[in-house]
Amino acid sequence: MSNRLPSLKALRTFEAAARHLSFAKASSELAVTPAAVGFQIKQLEEDLGGALFLRKHRAVELTSRGLQLSTELGPAFKDIENAWKAAQWPMERSRLKVTGPTRALQDWILPSVSRAKGKLNPQISWDMTKEMRDLATGQADLAIRWAREPTPDLHWEPLIRTWFTPLLRPDVARYVEHPQNLCESGLIGVDYRVDKSEQETMWSAWHRLNNLETPSKFALNCADTASAVEAAVSTGHAAIAGSFLALEHLENGNLVAPFETAVAPFSRFWLVCRKGTEATDSYRWFLDAARERAERINDFAARLRVYHPDGSTAALL
Repeated sequence: MSNRLPSLKALRTFEAAARHLSFAKASSELAVTPAAVGFQIKQLEEDLGGALFLRKHRAVELTSRGLQLSTELGPAFKDIENAWKAAQWPMERSRLKVTGPTRALQDWILPSVSRAKGKLNPQISWDMTKEMRDLATGQADLAIRWAREPTPDLHWEPLIRTWFTPLLRPDVARYVEHPQNLCESGLIGVDYRVDKSEQETMWSAWHRLNNLETPSKFALNCADTASAVEAAVSTGHAAIAGSFLALEHLENGNLVAPFETAVAPFSRFWLVCRKGTEATDSYRWFLDAARERAERINDFAARLRVYHPDGSTAALL
């Protein structure tokens, strides 16, 4: 008899064989040969100084020693299994409820998360709304928020500052050489304000920064910027847009930005959560996924001169 503890592998082999009362079934569960199971159990019996099984023609039975050892090992290995599953849970089965504006989630965050999902694979429920869900009471775990400054009650992480510049189809842009000629292509109007507290629209801010008169006529009007981008592709008129709403069209060459000047509101998009949860694996994974696409957007914007409406240079993050 040996006083040293046997290997965990040998004990695991015995536990499986004792549970099934079969070396063959234990070998199938452990993905080893029956001979390997027999060898591990024989080694245990030599270390223990007595038999653990009674070998019969087509079956095995536990001896009194084997029964005692099996009774103790079964719950022990169950505890080990539960501990392992508990350690895996935050990585493999994280659950997140994410809230934010529809377009930001649909056109930016969702594509980013779908590409990154294999790294953590959380279960995410999406709440697409302009309503400010209460994170403190658990209405959501994470929020994408459009705001000028953070508030001290939550953890805020800057994600991206959106920018707006005239966008045209390439076949139309070749005939628009100067900003003052832009109206000739027909402008697509959107009643989108520079910031919530401002009365100035993006078109008026862009024209003012280029020392041009504010446009008063539009070829057509759209309900939102995303619709204006699609209308620019289909009609050839000029939309003022950018960021995640136009990135795919710009990368695919469906639209071009013929001028260098872009306008960025003072507000930007933030990732917001309850204080203390920003260190979790799921939060860091989500932040990385959101920023991957934001970096692509900023790479395109690097070729532009981006200004706030007051004429100051805008930082894109």
